[in-house]
Amino acid sequence: MRLSTVRNRGVLLSGLCILAGCGGGSDAPVTAAAGAATESTAPATTSTTEAASVTTVSGNSTDAGSAIRPATLSRKNGSETAAGKSAKGSPDSSATAAAGASAAPADEATATLREIQKLRVSPVPNNLDEAKTVRRDRNERIIEMATRVIRLTMNDEAKKPQFQAAISQLLEARFQMALSGDDADVDIFCSDVQALSERDPKSAAAAEGVYYMARFAHTRAGLVGATQPVWFETLSRWAREFADRFPEQQNRAASLLFGAARSCELHADATADPELRQRLLTESRLCYVTLSEKLSSTDQGQEAAASLRRLSVVGKKLTQFSGPTIDGGQLSADDFRGKATLIYFWDSENELFSQQFLPAINAAVQSVTGERLRVVGVAMDDEEDRLNRFLDMHTVPGQQVFFPDAEQRSWNSPIVTWWGLARCPSMWLVDGTGKVVSTSVSPKTLTAEVQKLVR
Repeated sequence: MRLSTVRNRGVLLSGLCILAGCGGGSDAPVTAAAGAATESTAPATTSTTEAASVTTVSGNSTDAGSAIRPATLSRKNGSETAAGKSAKGSPDSSATAAAGASAAPADEATATLREIQKLRVSPVPNNLDEAKTVRRDRNERIIEMATRVIRLTMNDEAKKPQFQAAISQLLEARFQMALSGDDADVDIFCSDVQALSERDPKSAAAAEGVYYMARFAHTRAGLVGATQPVWFETLSRWAREFADRFPEQQNRAASLLFGAARSCELHADATADPELRQRLLTESRLCYVTLSEKLSSTDQGQEAAASLRRLSVVGKKLTQFSGPTIDGGQLSADDFRGKATLIYFWDSENELFSQQFLPAINAAVQSVTGERLRVVGVAMDDEEDRLNRFLDMHTVPGQQVFFPDAEQRSWNSPIVTWWGLARCPSMWLVDGTGKVVSTSVSPKTLTAEVQKLVR
């Protein structure tokens, strides 16, 4: 895989070079894209719970079993999606674009688009090898048919819907072949994206091409990011390019940026390579900053601002951290002065917390003599009864922040939303002066880091 081909867009022109200098419409957004093929374990905001996720977690890039707060992709008020289905040949939402063309008279272009859609949803064999062959043949046929439609419609303003539907179908087929094929397939895919940009850098077709490149980087990050983390950086760069070049496609830009930012951040937390960690955190911050500055009115923009708040709190005194405790008291960051504090965010149903984090927390507490360590838990359970049962059955140290209002629990906790928490469970350390030392403590190093603070 020649990553420089994707990262730098130094590609050869191929199939879509027929578009050079042509017309065919450049303003209307292309809405056809495949559905999400990503991990999703927790909603990004309460207003987008049915949305798909673009956050990429590859292999062992994060702790198995942790709840991740991912980006939202599709929106209630739009049909944009970001991370496509992988190259398995399953039906995709390119039907959206074809549907627009189906209302037109049954001319050759419209008829061909209908044939493409029928082909797109045709069954494949159960045998994996046979299915791979069938899918490749199907994509090659779709490319041939879509190219024919592009030639028929590219100079006819009245046939703009067919033109853009064909572009989307061709890109989807190229995308699937690039994922399942070899370097030559990747090069051709990149070439077609480049051709669209050279035709008209601000067109809807060019936007679709850049969007597919971001999808490609996203999918590759999910597949091989644990061993090839450059794909996380690639995803970040394509997401920022999309947002810079096509700000009118706000939903897509916001979803791509937030997904890229979160993916880079989570992988940075998981890696043991300090240089890679800094590179990924830099990419994460760049995406968060773009979101918070250019798309501040979106849900993702607001979450990005909260995430930046959390990423910049290390080395500063902790403020804006208060809430009711489950025993009826009240806790505030003002109480943290005078001795080191361990803060942990947890959920009683999370197996990773029970199996790894809780034993590490108890071990760290037992390693400290006297009362030199304060321990505070932020319980992210939805149900108080379930939380109390867990507390009765397990040794869970420290005061427990838990909001009585059901609408302020779990990922809607005011503490969680203010600091843009990315995952649960997670642990923070605060020194005796009230300054935050870390917001990403590993269970493996917790005791050693606590010992440093209490010396």
